[in-house]
Amino acid sequence: MNTKGKIMISCYESTYLISKKQEDSLSLAEKVQLSMHLMFCKYCNRFAKQTNMITKSIKDMNRKMKEQSVNITLTQDQKRRIQNAINKQQNNK
Repeated sequence: MNTKGKIMISCYESTYLISKKQEDSLSLAEKVQLSMHLMFCKYCNRFAKQTNMITKSIKDMNRKMKEQSVNITLTQDQKRRIQNAINKQQNNK
């Protein structure tokens, strides 16, 4: 993503930075560009809020599962059905 030297970025670049921010830190330039864009774009603002909510929910769920020592395992039937679906998909290529 080439956003060097640009003050205003597109919605496409904005959503990329919003997603990147969830897993990585943004450079100062990226933070400024994203902040500027979010001041004017209600759609990207909404996307940022939704993305933050989803990320927070997933982190909370993971934390709760660790606290409760929840072990999620598949039954042999579930494993077989998944493997059959994978095989079917590969044969259709």
